[in-house]
Amino acid sequence: MFTYVLFLGIGVGLFYLATLDITQGALPLEEKLTPFRVGSGLGSCSDGDAEMIIEAVKPPLNGKKFRVIDESGIAVHQGILNAESLEYAAQFCIPEGSYSIELDEAPAEGATIVLSGVNRVQELKNDMSKASIPGIVISFVLGYLAIVSRGIRWRYLLEPMGYKAGTWNSIHAVAFAYFANTFVPRSGEVARCAALNQTDDIPVDRLFGTVISERVIDMLMLLIFMAIAVFANLDAFSRILEMGQGNPETEDGGPGLWFWILVLLGVLVAGVFLMRRSVFLGSLFQKLKGFLAGVSDGVKSVLKMKRKWPFILHTLFIWVAYYLMAYIIYMSIEATSTLTPLQCMFIVVAGGFGIIIPAPGGIGSFHWTVKLGFIALGYSGAVGFAVANVLWLTQTLMIITGGGIGYLALMWVRLRKDRNKAVPDAA
Repeated sequence: MFTYVLFLGIGVGLFYLATLDITQGALPLEEKLTPFRVGSGLGSCSDGDAEMIIEAVKPPLNGKKFRVIDESGIAVHQGILNAESLEYAAQFCIPEGSYSIELDEAPAEGATIVLSGVNRVQELKNDMSKASIPGIVISFVLGYLAIVSRGIRWRYLLEPMGYKAGTWNSIHAVAFAYFANTFVPRSGEVARCAALNQTDDIPVDRLFGTVISERVIDMLMLLIFMAIAVFANLDAFSRILEMGQGNPETEDGGPGLWFWILVLLGVLVAGVFLMRRSVFLGSLFQKLKGFLAGVSDGVKSVLKMKRKWPFILHTLFIWVAYYLMAYIIYMSIEATSTLTPLQCMFIVVAGGFGIIIPAPGGIGSFHWTVKLGFIALGYSGAVGFAVANVLWLTQTLMIITGGGIGYLALMWVRLRKDRNKAVPDAA
């Protein structure tokens, strides 16, 4: 229970960080009028209006006069932008609604201000709604084909140990594992081993050893993808490093990315320490030693594998499918359709590290890392969060659907197996 609450807290915390651009964040300035919508803001003024705050601007905008204009063209506020880091550029109160910011002269290309209190929910909905249905369907199918390939690949790891699992039993067990991970992080590995044990009578410790082997291969593939993505996007990677020194949009010198990474690692280390302590001080110590011996046999199965090339081809297909199911979504949304294939790989790698963080179903961690990847590539955090939502919802729906079908199929196989055993006994 403690572990689940810990992981859920991590996911919720990262999801909150990912949603900050919905109420605050960089607002790219357009040549004449920059539209925005006022939400509830970070606080309310005494008369009930929303409190709007423009953070200290960069030097090129320092001293620029601005006006806030409502839908009827009436100026509801005017002032001068300030670049002093210890002060707000502007702070004022206006009713909720749609407005535009107008500068006394056209801003330089790429100029932005950071506005707290802006309501981007409608912008988020608009970006998400622009994803094409065919693109979502193709991404859904590719995600399930990756699960099918994983199930088939798993059988290759079992063969050197003398076990032969049913093809669809293996596939459904993998699908059920993803389903379990959506609700309880890292439970899927145990769940799929237990499921295949029930349907094909393969010892759990041998199964778990092959799962560890798979994780080693997947981590290697992620590192290969990361190396390609980093070298092809060195500027974006350098921006990720700069984020550790503070907010890249406000340059406020705050704790930034590394602060949150250190906090997250601290929580994870504390959680792992407590879990290890509870296991090794328990009565399961001797059983654990025997279990690890079985795991060792499973790991060795990779070295004894006869069908190495089919295994390698399935591994490549799985990771190409991961890439394509994200690439298709990105290309189907207008705001991100300008991404190059290698930039897409950069985002895929960022999302991959988000999935590694043990949050239920990758919620929060996936959104946060994908958003950071988009910011590093020069896109707004709001766009990154919107695209992450589309991809996460598509794949979560696929996992719940495929995992639910897999669970029912495994239950049917198990019931049929028990029924067949009962018939000879009755005779």
